[in-house]
Amino acid sequence: MQVGFSLDPAQGLSDADELRLVRLGAELGYRSAWTPSGPDGAAFERCPRWYRESGLPTGISVVPASGRPAAFYAEQARRVWEETGGSFVLGVGSGGLRPAAPAMRRYMAELRSLLPEGPPVWVAALGPLMLRVAAELADGVALNWCSAAHVAWSREVVERTARAADRPVPVVASYIRTAVDGDRGLARRTLGTAARRYALGVGAYRRHFERMGLSEELARLEAAPEAEPGDEFLAAAGAAGAPGEVRPQFDRLGRRLDVAIVRVLVTRPGDAESARQVLEECRPAT
Repeated sequence: MQVGFSLDPAQGLSDADELRLVRLGAELGYRSAWTPSGPDGAAFERCPRWYRESGLPTGISVVPASGRPAAFYAEQARRVWEETGGSFVLGVGSGGLRPAAPAMRRYMAELRSLLPEGPPVWVAALGPLMLRVAAELADGVALNWCSAAHVAWSREVVERTARAADRPVPVVASYIRTAVDGDRGLARRTLGTAARRYALGVGAYRRHFERMGLSEELARLEAAPEAEPGDEFLAAAGAAGAPGEVRPQFDRLGRRLDVAIVRVLVTRPGDAESARQVLEECRPAT
């Protein structure tokens, strides 16, 4: 298992702190640096900047296919691929495309036709239909909010589909949301708050949490908005706790992955020290 990390601009870190953390990630032995993205071009500027600062391969996980035409993302990816010396991965999610799986097949065909040889394309997938799309068309599968059991199930679907399509099994990767703080409760609340925004929404993410057997927990949390998420919900959502408690959780969630990506959650907006603790806690084993 390779270990990368992800810094999200929504966490409120300054540009200077971001660069310091990216350098630290390289020093700690992380193998890649990742950023989420909206439909604009900001993430495509961030990746070359991080690469110049650290020498780490960079990736975007993920741009929303519904946000821009394939030609826009293809041109941006081509440029970043060249600027990073071929050390870049473009991740694409369906976003608002409907119906998602058939629309994503068409979008991927167009995107591939516009990209030069070289840049890997990963597809974000939660359910079985999109897992099959990724297994048949992509170089990697980007999972999200997955319990250890769901990672194993997703991997089985991807491997079976890729074999049936007579193609190599794509890389199986996932974000693992991670919060570390001396105040254990604060770290767990930070993870729980982040997960609730997705799990209690409508559409694909809610169905995803229900597939993981959390329907009763979602109903409980909806009925009592102030209630603390239960241990099972948090264990599926990511890794959180005091220093020394979190690494075993992260390792458990990453066991069946090719690439485990530490998605840094700061316990206080803009707190670079909180982000540093996450990187230190989950540093790759030497």
